[in-house]
Amino acid sequence: MDLAWQFTYIDGLIIAIIIFAVVGFFYIRNILRRANSEQLDKKFIKEQWKKTKELLDFGQEMNYKLAVIEADKLLDFVLKSYYFNGQKMSERLKQATYRFPELKKVFWAHRVRNQVVHEARYVLKYSEAKKVLELFERALKVLGAL
Repeated sequence: MDLAWQFTYIDGLIIAIIIFAVVGFFYIRNILRRANSEQLDKKFIKEQWKKTKELLDFGQEMNYKLAVIEADKLLDFVLKSYYFNGQKMSERLKQATYRFPELKKVFWAHRVRNQVVHEARYVLKYSEAKKVLELFERALKVLGAL
């Protein structure tokens, strides 16, 4: 009993169709994501970012905290616009780091935001808030939103 598989033209055709379908799927997905980035309202994002950065200039810790929260919300808005999936912002950010490895540094900034929101006694200094906003700004530029 000979169980050797003989490769035929039909087998080659089936493999070629599968490869073509997979490549086509990723190509179309990339085109749709690129089209979505062009539809992203960059003017709105720039205005929001300007307002967020101005909060630092007002001084006082509460303004620093608000700036960090607003920056995090803006980045989350952009991640959702690019269809990065996840229940939480951290899940969307993790997914985005596969495509944009430079975003890994933003996890620290997001953790600072979580501390600001969830820890009543967390003290946020100007220098830390400024560094957090720089990381969020870099992330928005990497994503093409700024």
